[in-house]
Amino acid sequence: MRSIQSPSLGELTDFVSRAHAEGDLVTIFATCRVEYTGAREGKIGEGERLIICKKDGAVTVHRPTGARAVARQGIGSSLETVLIDDFLRIYAAKGQSEQIRVDITDASLAVRSSATDEAILQENQTENQMHEFIQSNPEEIEEGLRIIEHERWTPHGRIDFYGADTDGNNVILEIKQPVAQYSHVDQLHRYVSYFRKSDDASVRGILVAPEVGNKVKRLLRKQGLGWKQLTEYQINSTPVNQTSVDEW
Repeated sequence: MRSIQSPSLGELTDFVSRAHAEGDLVTIFATCRVEYTGAREGKIGEGERLIICKKDGAVTVHRPTGARAVARQGIGSSLETVLIDDFLRIYAAKGQSEQIRVDITDASLAVRSSATDEAILQENQTENQMHEFIQSNPEEIEEGLRIIEHERWTPHGRIDFYGADTDGNNVILEIKQPVAQYSHVDQLHRYVSYFRKSDDASVRGILVAPEVGNKVKRLLRKQGLGWKQLTEYQINSTPVNQTSVDEW
C-alpha cells in the first residue's frame, strides 16, 4: 500500500495513472465536481468527496454522508486521467453512452493498494431489514421523502409506510421481498384508492422490492403507481465480483 498526501494535481495524475496501470485499487479524498451519463444522467457541483477507482474499471463517488454513491460507473470501463489547466479529470467510459467525468481541483490524500477479496458473498436479507433501512433512510426511496407513520391501519390492511414528498403529496410505500408480483400491485392500488377517497391531498403509491420485473412495471404504470428497486436486498449467494450490489 502506498499513499500521497496533499499532492499537486500533476503528482496526483501520475499517481492515479500508475496505480491503475498496475492493477491497484485507488481511493482519493478530494474536492471535485462530477458529471455522468448512461442509465442515469446528472451532474454535481464542487464538494469534498471520496473517489474510488477499482481495478475492474468501476468508479464511484461518495459524499461524506449517506450510504450510497452519488455517482458511479460500472465494471469493465476504460479509465483515463488528464490534467486540464487547473483540474485533474478522471474519465471512465463503457461504450458510447456510459461515461463519468470527475474533475478534481484539490486533493488531501490518495491511497493505492493491491487489495484482493475472493470471499463468497452470502446475503440473507429479510423484509424486516428493509423496513428498518427505509425508516432510517427514506431518501434512498426518493429525495426529500419524509416518513410519517410506519404500519398505518386501513380497512384493507396495514400499509407499510405512510409519508409525504416535497410537493405536498402523501406517499404510500408497500415493501415486498424478494420479488414484486401482480398481487402486490393490486394491494398497493387498494391502499392508494382508499386514501384518495378519504384524504384531501393527492396520494402516490410506490412499490418497493429488490426485484421488479418488466411486466409488473407495466402494470404499475397502468395503475398510475411507481416503484423502487433496492437491489442490495436481493437474496443471493454469488462470488464477490458478481454481486448484485454493484451500485455501491
